[in-house]
Amino acid sequence: MQRRILNGTLEQDSDIGNFQEWTEKGGRTSTELEKEDMIFANIVCKHLKSNAIALVKQGQLIGKGCGQTSRIDALRHAIEKAKQFKFDLQGSVLASDAFFPFDDCVKIAHEHGIAAFIQPGGSIRDQDSIKYCQNNSLAMVMTGMRHFKH
Repeated sequence: MQRRILNGTLEQDSDIGNFQEWTEKGGRTSTELEKEDMIFANIVCKHLKSNAIALVKQGQLIGKGCGQTSRIDALRHAIEKAKQFKFDLQGSVLASDAFFPFDDCVKIAHEHGIAAFIQPGGSIRDQDSIKYCQNNSLAMVMTGMRHFKH
């Protein structure tokens, strides 16, 4: 796919997958319900404009943040959208279209009750987010597949 932009062209391959691998890295293994929700959230995420965050609970999209210049802003938008419609974030899952460059998103999400994460991994600081999940009994899955949509 190509898009014309000022003084150039953006070229991007089609995103044809959901995930390449499923590696549990957190402080616990994800439950069956969390797995179903993470698979759905990851599919939603791939269709959102990057930077994208999707929040899902019991098979329902409850919040999304996308098209932001930072992942943390996308997360804040997703949380606020969920709260605006009075969704309970406790026990929900979060999908990110790209890796977490820092553990700040995981910390903020955890403070709001989000219990499981699916993300591609690939940051040189992946261990920060993984360690936070391990220390707080949160599930985290690494997929090895980024979903950038511009």
